[in-house]
Amino acid sequence: MAYITQLKHLIQNELIPDVEEHIDDIFESIASQKDASPQERAQLEDMQALRDEYKELLSEINGGQIDEEEAEQLYTELTSMREGDEEEDDLYYDEDEDEDEDDYDEFDLDEDDEQY
Repeated sequence: MAYITQLKHLIQNELIPDVEEHIDDIFESIASQKDASPQERAQLEDMQALRDEYKELLSEINGGQIDEEEAEQLYTELTSMREGDEEEDDLYYDEDEDEDEDDYDEFDLDEDDEQY
């Protein structure tokens, strides 16, 4: 029953809210441009279909149509996909633009340094 519970939690509390947030972002982009590009329309349709699939899966879980083994497989697949998405997000992070880190190392003083 552990994987069924974990899968239900993942879908209900993480995946569906993330997809709905993405859908809202697309709607905001469309509203600011007053029209949707073909790419935005396709992305919106994909996100809505994904949300519907997650809701259907949640319905199957609640209806007892998914056993523990299938829940484990789905949970493993969904979490690995989710981790892959987070790694893709990291591709857009540029360490060189992070000026808070290591910029002033030459000014760091040791405890034994009595210059000041």
